[in-house]
Amino acid sequence: MKVLLNSWMKEIDRTAIERCGIPAIELMENAAGACCDYFCEVFPRNRFPSCLVLAGKGNNGGDGLAIARLLLERGYDARVLLLVRPGELGPAAKANYDRLLESGSLPEAVPSAAHLKKLLAGCDAGETFLVDAVFGTGLDKPVTAGLFAEVFAAVNGSGIPVAAVDIPSGLGEGFFPAAGVHIRARITAAIHALKWAHLNPDGNPDCGRIRIVDIGIPHDLEDKDEYYIRLTEPVDLRPLLARRPRAAHKGEFGHALVVAGSAEKPGAGILASYAVLKSGAGLCTAAVPPQNRDLSVLAHPEVMTLPFKKPEDISNRLDDFSCVLAGPGLGETPDTLRIVAMLLQKAKSPLVLDADALNVLASQAELLKGRSQRPLVLTPHPGEFARLTGKSVVDIQRERLTLARDYALKRGVYLVLKGHHTLTVSPQGRVWVNPTGNPGMATAGSGDVLGGMIAGLIAQFYPRQAMDLILAAAVFLHGYAGDLAAREMGEAGLTAGDITSFIPKSFLKAYGFHSPFLGS
Repeated sequence: MKVLLNSWMKEIDRTAIERCGIPAIELMENAAGACCDYFCEVFPRNRFPSCLVLAGKGNNGGDGLAIARLLLERGYDARVLLLVRPGELGPAAKANYDRLLESGSLPEAVPSAAHLKKLLAGCDAGETFLVDAVFGTGLDKPVTAGLFAEVFAAVNGSGIPVAAVDIPSGLGEGFFPAAGVHIRARITAAIHALKWAHLNPDGNPDCGRIRIVDIGIPHDLEDKDEYYIRLTEPVDLRPLLARRPRAAHKGEFGHALVVAGSAEKPGAGILASYAVLKSGAGLCTAAVPPQNRDLSVLAHPEVMTLPFKKPEDISNRLDDFSCVLAGPGLGETPDTLRIVAMLLQKAKSPLVLDADALNVLASQAELLKGRSQRPLVLTPHPGEFARLTGKSVVDIQRERLTLARDYALKRGVYLVLKGHHTLTVSPQGRVWVNPTGNPGMATAGSGDVLGGMIAGLIAQFYPRQAMDLILAAAVFLHGYAGDLAAREMGEAGLTAGDITSFIPKSFLKAYGFHSPFLGS
């Protein structure tokens, strides 16, 4: 499923009107009807007989005016609170304003936040809901002061549940939600498609439960390479979830090498190596310091070991492996840099660099050159990516889509930028957004498990399947394993080992995943 930037949505909307011949007023009516269906489902009239519709001057306000008319037709006591003068309404919004007048309903002007507070105070929050139709996804700067900021604060302080049209007013794709004041919604009806603004860091919690509503725009208008963001769905994973041949043997499912763990941090390598096998790889070898060999064997005897004292002990064996993962728990030492430099130079199979392998490269970016014919995967969290790019973590979080894509394009690498809605970016600039995972996965070793899953899936499926699909699948299944674990154990005490134990079930039950963003 495509995720759209605001500029892309405008282009699709314009194409639907100009080339497909769908009148703008018809699209607005369709949007109002679809939103109304969702809002009435969540706020049924027998429990919430009253509704306030807060409307602005643009198309979002026009949607709100049409929603108010439809709610009145369905028997709700709907009042429209207009934040602009009728003469300031856009053409489509003005048409719906006139239709509302014809129905016998007169919108009320909101001259000040104090006036609105008085209106809100007179409503029973247990029997009233508010439709937010002030701004859409096109807001290009935060609301920091003035009437709108005061109005949004009044709505948030009223205790009245909010249903947002397209997105809660005050949120946008180009700035942090905390940069200004925005409405906090219980539910949001995303018009036609999910937008990047819905996924912007820390924005979507204030969208509440998001449902994408169809308004009659043909979805094939999204089928352009220029619209490069995709939300991972179970159907995308179908080639990787197919049943195995009955006569299959372990040699058909790849052999991954994991260079991870140190005397001080042996657990990272143990977690990553076991996750390789739990993800379905036929074989896994862990390259470990000699003093860690017995510990690794005792932890998981299924994992083979390659004790090493110097990089050459590993380089002589590289041709045996279909994927190499390096970094977790190695430590930021000169030896780690030598290992990473050797792997970048000599590994002929796909190479995945994580954790300390990335940290030692922060000042050695030139080592990344020269692997264009051999896939290179980098899996940083925001702090590691900040060190790689020389940006601040705040910059990374604010512009993570742009910065991640630019980096992958410039360096010719596959990039997995971890975090809430992890991004997977190909060297061609294609972006996958992950919908799975939960806060309980913010725990020691979770990233090591993801690294192992990535290596395990690459070992099995590359080059038969596209690398970006393999990576997106690993991220999806890792998050879903965490979700399945949290359902049984809760989030607070979740460990990396718990996530690992649920990896097979994440494969088995992947088609049972229900996206929080899809329609009914």
